[in-house]
Amino acid sequence: MSIERTIALRFLRAKRRDSLISLISVLAVGGVGLGVAALIVVLAVLDGFETNLKTKLLGLSPHISIYRAGGNLTEWPSVASKIKTIPGVKTALPFIQGQVMASSASGASGVVLMGLDPKATEESGLFETLALTPNGAKNLTQRPMIPPEPNMWAPGALAEEGYLADDVEAEEPLEPEPQRALLLGRELALTIGAGIFSQVRLIAPLGRVTPLGQRAPISRFFTVAGTFQANYYDFDSKLAFTTLDEAADLLGLEPGEVTYIEVKVEDIYQADRIHAEIIRLLGPDYWGRDWMQLNLSLFSALKLERTAMFVILTLIILVAAFNIASTLIMMVAEKTRDIAILKAMGATSAQIRRIFTIQGLWVGLVGTLGGLLVGVTLCLLLRRYEFISLPPEIYLMSSLPVELRWPQVLAITVVSLVISYLATVYPASRAAKFDPVESLRYE
Repeated sequence: MSIERTIALRFLRAKRRDSLISLISVLAVGGVGLGVAALIVVLAVLDGFETNLKTKLLGLSPHISIYRAGGNLTEWPSVASKIKTIPGVKTALPFIQGQVMASSASGASGVVLMGLDPKATEESGLFETLALTPNGAKNLTQRPMIPPEPNMWAPGALAEEGYLADDVEAEEPLEPEPQRALLLGRELALTIGAGIFSQVRLIAPLGRVTPLGQRAPISRFFTVAGTFQANYYDFDSKLAFTTLDEAADLLGLEPGEVTYIEVKVEDIYQADRIHAEIIRLLGPDYWGRDWMQLNLSLFSALKLERTAMFVILTLIILVAAFNIASTLIMMVAEKTRDIAILKAMGATSAQIRRIFTIQGLWVGLVGTLGGLLVGVTLCLLLRRYEFISLPPEIYLMSSLPVELRWPQVLAITVVSLVISYLATVYPASRAAKFDPVESLRYE
């Protein structure tokens, strides 16, 4: 251990005549620790929100949506084949989307109806992101549908057990044929009081064009083949899935028509580049949108909020840095005789500067490590036990999300130590310039 570090540590451990200096030192350590802990926890929560939103949004939402200008896609198989030739593209699946009204014996609600190819969608892994009830995916294509196990998922079951309110009456068994299958979001099923194998009426207000040139609504009865839970309130309360043929029939599309092609990519951050390549390949008759364009304002707001919180909470560390500076200034005033003796014994100005710099850095280091320990521990506890719950209809998630990014934690630690070092520059320079003759003149 160098002589400067030894003397600096002895100065820190020595009993001082003025207890106020010790109090300010403790406050400086606490301030640095509080700032570091607050930065780690707040930024981890904001990062958790961003990651959670991306996971849930991109779990069901397309990375890129490709449309045909002026109408629906008719030759979608050839278009999907072209898209799949672009490097970085995982899947290109046809979808039909439309607004309908869903009603049952117990309630009604507006619904976004999604028509899909069940086999291709299951192979793409979309159903794996959903908490589907048993046989939900199979029932989209299998006729007759596979019934649920006895006393499970039945109308009248508790919401925790059967995804259905407990005041819904059981319906009469449906005829085996014909059956149109429908997957409902959990919250949507609770809203309209529809259990598995319940009958739901879907009404498309635009419908088909009549011979008179007017649009007439189309109504069809569907059988609830299952429910899903995406853990994203907007999806769980608004979405319903059926097959491409059933969706086309209800929404008045011609056979073989689809609304758009949903593209999933390997790297979501390359979606804008792949989007541009797809449009260049398909030509001017096609246009599209990627997830970055659709959610630009949301993620820009999160980024701005993270930056603002970093700046605001860094001010806590700055306040603690002023305490470090004031502690060292008062210590220099208290240790004038010791400084004079050291200089008289041959200590250089650089050595005196390093002594007080090491003192300030030790205060900053203890506070930073303490804050690091507290902040990381809080984050791990929040992530493990999820003891802070959130209303999902407001925050789109049921618990406080936490994601620790270690490069970010390292950056916070470095920033704290740099601020602590800068706080020592003036007091250490003042001590180094001290004239020992002035102190020893009257000794």
